[in-house]
Amino acid sequence: MPHSIKHYLRPNYVLGATAAIAIVAVVGVFAYTSRKPAGSYVTATEGPIVEEVDTTGTVKAAESLDLAFQAGGRIAYAGPTVGTHVSSGATLATLSAADQQATYEQAQAALKVQEANLASIRSGTRPEDIAVSQAAVSGAQAVLAQSKQALIAAAQDAYIKSDDAVHNKADQFFNNPRTSYATLVITMSDSQAQSTIVNQRIALESLFSSWQQMSNALPQDPNQVDVNALAEATRSNLSQVSAFLDQTAAGLTKAVPTTQYPTATIQAYQSAIAAARANVSANSSALAAALTAEKNAESSLATAQSQLRLKQAGATSDQIAAQEAQVAVAQANVDAAKAQLGKTVISAPISGTITVNNAHAGEIAPTGSPVISMISDSQFQFGAYVSQADLAKLQQGQKATVTLDAYGSPLSAHVVTIDPAATIKDGISTYKVTLQFDGTDAHVQSGLTGSSVITTQSKENVLSIPTSAIITRGTAHFVMRQSGSGDEMVPVTLGISSRDGMTEIVSGLSPTDRIRAFGVQQ
Repeated sequence: MPHSIKHYLRPNYVLGATAAIAIVAVVGVFAYTSRKPAGSYVTATEGPIVEEVDTTGTVKAAESLDLAFQAGGRIAYAGPTVGTHVSSGATLATLSAADQQATYEQAQAALKVQEANLASIRSGTRPEDIAVSQAAVSGAQAVLAQSKQALIAAAQDAYIKSDDAVHNKADQFFNNPRTSYATLVITMSDSQAQSTIVNQRIALESLFSSWQQMSNALPQDPNQVDVNALAEATRSNLSQVSAFLDQTAAGLTKAVPTTQYPTATIQAYQSAIAAARANVSANSSALAAALTAEKNAESSLATAQSQLRLKQAGATSDQIAAQEAQVAVAQANVDAAKAQLGKTVISAPISGTITVNNAHAGEIAPTGSPVISMISDSQFQFGAYVSQADLAKLQQGQKATVTLDAYGSPLSAHVVTIDPAATIKDGISTYKVTLQFDGTDAHVQSGLTGSSVITTQSKENVLSIPTSAIITRGTAHFVMRQSGSGDEMVPVTLGISSRDGMTEIVSGLSPTDRIRAFGVQQ
């Protein structure tokens, strides 16, 4: 007879069942915890990488296209007339784009400089390069010495011209000008101005005395001269002399002619002071120019010395990575400048016929307002939708392939339009992208579904690793790099990612680094 439930609830049965369950749990925990995280290591690879956007869509009948400038400006070229057949890529209208063209060319030049710097760093420092840098330092030192000498000469000339301005030109109408009892030989209608001029003249005498002492005490070697202190003192002295001459020039307009000092004599004094003011003003400008030249020479020497030290020390992996990042930044600037330049041109996205042309040379075209319309030669297009994340990667003209579900062979196409407004599909914001088939195919019919692959970027000779090896924390990215003491987490800068699970590393790794690829290892 079967045992009752009470029979199985006896203590010996309960203890036995509990022990069995505990053993099973321990074995299960051991089996689970003994599974290790991915332990395979991979080496970062160098080579090409292609960024693509995948999406699905439907074939539709081709529609007419309304084309507009993506930037506002004055129309330079009004394009073909209505009824003209144009090929894909043909220029239909342009804006005046001198600024955008200059920015693009500057960005290209900057990229070449950064690429040349990277090539130089990678190739290592040759003795010839060090010799060139040493010569550059010597040349910069010579230029600095010359600029210091020129600054000293400008300061000395300022003293000579100021001395002439006061002691020769202004002292003509002073009694006892070089003493504390100096007085004017002429009378001015403004007694306050007359008193000010006399006081200023008396004060200048001690200024010239200290100025001459400073000039006489200058070392013969320009490199021993504190040019900054010399320039500042000379500038202060010139300012006081200039203030005296300005006050004197204004006072002479109020001079009262007398029999001994008639109008003609006063006018002669005025001419002398005018010449003195011009000389002092020229000295001030010359001093400022000489000081600027000396500062530039100091900066050039510091740069030359830095370059020499850099070449003598040789490049480190961090320096190479940093320069690679500079190249990437310069390339991004080129791409951005090219994009801005492209906004000033309307190009035919497809082959077809112009149906509307409202562009007129010399008129101002507003941003986004259609000015040219055309119909396509092709019969069908492919409409698809992409996410907001992929939208930023897309541009008109990008190449694509379309594989229809009914047929296996991919068909070449390219992006012709990208809707700026979102379309809500299944509660998610998506953006419509229209692809134009590059050729005609009898298999293509309206309503057929398929998938497309749009190539957004491609790069050659870049460093890439499996995307699964990347650890993301907030906005920062890391990888686990193998080292002698175990794995170490290192920050990396990411570039583009490919469909096959690879991601470009802009900086942070070298081709010889081995990193951990994550997964589950039994």
